[in-house]
Parts: sequence; C-alpha cells; structure tokens
Amino acid sequence: MRVQFAPLPAVTIPASPDLPIEPGHIRSAGLGSGDPAFFRAALQAGLLGVMANLIPFGLGMVLTGILAALLYHRAQAGTLRGGKAARLGAVAGAIAFATTAFLAAFAVVLSHSQQQFHDLMLKALEQGAANQSSPDVQSFLQWIHTSQGFEIVLALFMAGTVLLSMLLSAAGGVIGSMLFRDRNRPPL
Repeated sequence: MRVQFAPLPAVTIPASPDLPIEPGHIRSAGLGSGDPAFFRAALQAGLLGVMANLIPFGLGMVLTGILAALLYHRAQAGTLRGGKAARLGAVAGAIAFATTAFLAAFAVVLSHSQQQFHDLMLKALEQGAANQSSPDVQSFLQWIHTSQGFEIVLALFMAGTVLLSMLLSAAGGVIGSMLFRDRNRPPL
C-alpha cells in the first residue's frame, strides 16, 4: 500500500489597514527576544539581587524583579509588556539565586565548615519533624542522615528555592513594568 500526499494550497492573508505588518511587530519566541538590553538589565538586577536576598519574606526577590524592570526601562524607552517583564524578572531572580548559592558554597568551602553546614541542615530538618511521631517520618529522618538522602533533600530544596526566587522576581518584574510604564509610548 502506497500513500501519497497532495500539496496544500497556498494561503494568502490580505493586508488590513487596521493591522499593518511592520518589522517591529515580529518577535522571536526566545527568552529575551534577542534584546541585549534585556540580558544586561537581568544580569545587573540579578547581581544586585544578591544583596536584596538579605531582605526577608521574599521581598528581596520581588525588589530584584522591580529593579530589573527599572533598569530595562532606563535602557529601552517604552512600556514593557507583562509577559516580557515576567521573563525579565525570572531571569534576574535565577541569576540572583545562582550567584547567592555560589557565594554561599564558596564561603562554606573556604572556611572549611562543610561538616557544620551539614549538621546545621540536619538539625533544622529534625526540628521541623520533631512533632511528628509517625513511622514514616522517623524512617525519613533516618534516610536523610545518609549521604545520598542528604544530597537528594538538599537538591530538592535548591530546586524549590530557585523556582520560588524566579516566581517572586517574575512578579516583581510585572509590578515594575506597571510602575515604570510610559503611557505615551506603545508597549514593547
């Protein structure tokens, strides 16, 4: 049995005077749309976000996203759309988290306090589960005392933290895009 496919007919879209097609309307689907100001603003805000991480309750991450929107607004005149602002904030949050994690790991290794860090993390996990007497919780506590269990829990904690950082910074990016929008120019 042989299957043959017929070519599809050509489709033409008539130009509408209401919707002119201009090169500025065509955007790539990439993370930053190939915009160098996007990555510069995200990098600058992410590196400054390391200091903002000292602010508790996630407010530092929200401020990192707002800062990214401000830096982008200063580099590119116009209004930043919500989706692009969220991506900008998320990238800045990921950079802030990665830089903070690298500096913390470097400090732990440099000060030769790996065992103290390990003990501190285990103590925090044990205190969190202190009120639970379930056999499942007790077996979990025994499992995290193994090197494999500790590494998996630490990796899951890091993954959750980077996602939370990106989410809060994305929210900050959207807030910043609303704060710094230029009402006289079309959105970017």
